[in-house]
Order: sequence, then C-alpha cells, then structure tokens
Amino acid sequence: MEKFLTNSCKTYRLETIVISNPETSYSREKSYVRTAEVYDLGKENNYFKYQILIVDFNFSDDDNAMGKLIKQISYLFDELILTIDEEGNIISVENLLFLQLRWTKIQTDLLKLHQGNVVENYFNQINMVLENEPSLIEFLQEYNMFGLLFNGLWNSFEERRIRKTKKEYVEIMTPEKKGGKIIQIISAENLEQSDVTYFRGINIFSKNNLVESFIEIKKHQYHLKHSLLWIG
Repeated sequence: MEKFLTNSCKTYRLETIVISNPETSYSREKSYVRTAEVYDLGKENNYFKYQILIVDFNFSDDDNAMGKLIKQISYLFDELILTIDEEGNIISVENLLFLQLRWTKIQTDLLKLHQGNVVENYFNQINMVLENEPSLIEFLQEYNMFGLLFNGLWNSFEERRIRKTKKEYVEIMTPEKKGGKIIQIISAENLEQSDVTYFRGINIFSKNNLVESFIEIKKHQYHLKHSLLWIG
C-alpha cells in the first residue's frame, strides 16, 4: 500500500461553510477555515500514525461572543496523534489523556467569562465526547473536522468504495481516470431515510496523493460545504 503522505509533512487547507436558512431573505453564511500540518509518524502493527497540528484558524464570526467561544474551544483539537487503518478510519486517539487534561484547563478558563445554560450544555457535550473514545473518533471523522483528510489512505483509488459512517444513508465513492489523475465521485444512497435532501462530493488524487476534496450536503434548514486543498 502507498500512503498518501509520502513526505514527512504535508499542509492542507480545511474549510467548512455553513449557510443557514438558505434561499430566504435572511440567509446567513459562516466560514470556518483551518490550516493543518499533517506529519507521518510511520507504520506500526499494520496501522499508520499521524500527528495533526492546526497552525492557523480563520473563522468568519469570531467578532461576536459565540464565535469567539467556538474558536477558543477549537484550540482543544489543534494537536492530535491518531492511529489510522488502511481504509482511512481512525482507530485510536493516542493523546486522549492530553486532550482531557487540556480541556479541563480550557473549560475552567472559559467558565470565568461565559455563563448560562447554553454554554453549560455545550461544555457537557464536549465532556461526554472526551470521556468516550469511540464518540471522540466519530466526532473527529465528521467532515467539519478531519473526515476529508484520510480518504487518501485507501489501499486502492481505482475501486468503488463504501465509506463507513453511522448516518442513515450510505456514501458511495466511484473512481474515474482523467489523465494522470484519479477522481472519486461521491454520492449517497438511502437519503430518504435521513433529513439530507442533497449529497454530492469529489476527491481528486494525483500520484496517489489526495490534492483536493469537496463535499456538499443540503438539509432543509441549512447547507454545508466542506473542502480540502493540499497547499504544500
């Protein structure tokens, strides 16, 4: 198997755009951009280890109280050490204890500035995720976190793939060759079992490297656009 991280480090731009109340006069768009350095730590027991460092954040709504709070909480996940299998699934979070201890400090500091039921409920959700590694892994594999990143670890880019998720629908990745690139068209089946009305995406590989990815998901109340771009 060829790993998509053929050098010691690669840098990616990750962006999530959230459009609330689409196609209305009061539609609002928010953008969350992160720059991630991904370090290949080698292979161990047929699994791959990576360190992810988020070196820059650019959130469009960090000029208001809730936006600032979300950005401050995001710093919790700016350093991760993950074990990944050959299909790009996160198997374990190696620095889980570090995250738990770090969250204790961040939460204590934030509670000095932010109060109320909404904030407390939000913090309780984070506590529950950090106390359960499978829940944390599921969270980290969401497209707004790092779900786009490890698609490039698959053993073959030339076979039709099914992405494992706990969603009601099934994600299908169908490859096409175009010149020296392989393009995976991402679609979904059984959308009628969910609240998603539209799902479409694409992964672009060059020389077995993931260079670009895009996912668009539409629901009745909001649209989501997730993208990844290899920038160095």
